[in-house]
Amino acid sequence: MNILPFIRSLLMGGVIILLSITPLAGQGIQFHEGDWLSALERAGRENKLIFMDAYTTWCGPCKMMDKQTFTDSAVGALYNGRFINVKMDMEKGEGIDLARGYNVQAYPTLLFLDPAGQIVHRVAGFHRPQQFIDLAMTALDPNRKMQALDEQYAHGDRDAGFLYTYAYVRLNAMDGTHYPVAMEYLETQDDWSTTKNMEFIFSFAEYIDGKAFQYLLDHRTEFQAHYGSTPIIRKIDEVINMANFLDDPHWVSVKAMLDELYPEDADRQLAYFKMNYFRQSGRIQDYTQAALSFYDTYPAEDADALNDAAWSFYENVEDPGALKIAVKWAKQAVKWSDNYYNNDTLASLYAKLGKKRKAKKTALRAIELAKASGQDYSLTQELLKQL
Repeated sequence: MNILPFIRSLLMGGVIILLSITPLAGQGIQFHEGDWLSALERAGRENKLIFMDAYTTWCGPCKMMDKQTFTDSAVGALYNGRFINVKMDMEKGEGIDLARGYNVQAYPTLLFLDPAGQIVHRVAGFHRPQQFIDLAMTALDPNRKMQALDEQYAHGDRDAGFLYTYAYVRLNAMDGTHYPVAMEYLETQDDWSTTKNMEFIFSFAEYIDGKAFQYLLDHRTEFQAHYGSTPIIRKIDEVINMANFLDDPHWVSVKAMLDELYPEDADRQLAYFKMNYFRQSGRIQDYTQAALSFYDTYPAEDADALNDAAWSFYENVEDPGALKIAVKWAKQAVKWSDNYYNNDTLASLYAKLGKKRKAKKTALRAIELAKASGQDYSLTQELLKQL
């Protein structure tokens, strides 16, 4: 992707938003002071790559990297010497456009870029110090960095060994580009039942109407013998409930598949599937009705499930009547398990309904529980400030 027009648009639009410096202990990573354009300019002057920590304030693994990885002295020695290090909140200021421009879909995403802003290498997820050091060495290696593999692929390399490696590289980038490469690899294989290929299929079986997932279903017994029953059941549930469709699913076909997979539980699975599909496709009114119907027909049996349902309504639903029902769910979750997360959800719902006094009281209770258990309560503190 050519990022230069995007960079010029930032400059012409007068976007000069300073990046905050994260105080780090010891000799860990020192992050660049200044806006994104100044980081690019500095990278050009010093002939270095840019490392960008693309994070959000609510991301748990991002906070873990702040505390455990970026503070490491060996990490600091390597990254401060070889990179211009940038820390960017993807939901604020320049980060919003950068997240869009670099197709950031997961947090943390760890980007390595040249001084022109072109991606050289990328992965997503928490990395321990040694893993993070290994990642830097990959980004600096002209033969192993993702940019080199991208060029190899673009020039027509379709060797099975290369496609196998490249599919996993694209998967770890978490930018949604891996599946076609994975399918190209499988098309080179006459026997999908080898241990290597079964493990590959398990990794890439993501789409309910895809060949990899259908193969897993058709050979469920063999996969269960390899992985055990529980991981396969979880995998199937995960794929079904992701509702990865560009258009409306063919519900009759989905129901037929669920009848085969879950003969004793197909109706509940279908209701749950529809509910998640409506939410992910942005059909909030349909989602609200489907969720209310689902939890009325199939009541949650534990605090975690109730809290998840209540929080989902907080995030997605605006209808006051539906939010009041979510408050009932959250209150029951607190009754069953009086912990930080359940109280935080209840406080957030109260705030959304304009019940400030109840929201404050519950938020203070959540913070009290968080302090007692050593949990991060910064988002609840922010809610209190807004109230």
